Amino acid sequence: MTDTQNTITTSAAFEDFLKAKADGLTRRALRNYREVLDLLIEFLDDNGIGTITEGPEGAAGITELLELVDEFNDDYLVSTINAERDFLRTAGQVSRDLSRWLKNLTSTRRVARATPVARAQA
Repeated sequence: MTDTQNTITTSAAFEDFLKAKADGLTRRALRNYREVLDLLIEFLDDNGIGTITEGPEGAAGITELLELVDEFNDDYLVSTINAERDFLRTAGQVSRDLSRWLKNLTSTRRVARATPVARAQA
C-alpha cells in the first residue's frame, strides 16, 4: 500500500491565503499583504521551512510555523531589518490573519523542512 502525500510550497500556500482574503481587502491592502508575505517566505526559507505536506509524515508542525511567524514579527522585522512603524503594524495584521488561516487548515497538514536541494531549485 502506497502512502502518498500532497506537498505545497509555502509560497503557494500563502497565495491560497491571499486568494481567501482578497475579497475583503482593498488593492493597497492586498499589495501590503503581499509585501509582508514575500518577506516572510524569505525568512521561512532561511529557517528551512519550504513546504507544507499533507499526511501523517511531515517534519515540523503548524505550531513551529506559527512560532517562526512570531519570531519574524518580534525579532526579524524589528531588530534585523529595522522595519518602519507602518510596516510593522501591517505585518502584525497579516500575521494574525495568517495564523487564523493556518489554524483552520486540516489537522493532517504538516510543515516540512526544505532540503538544501529543494531550496536551490525554488
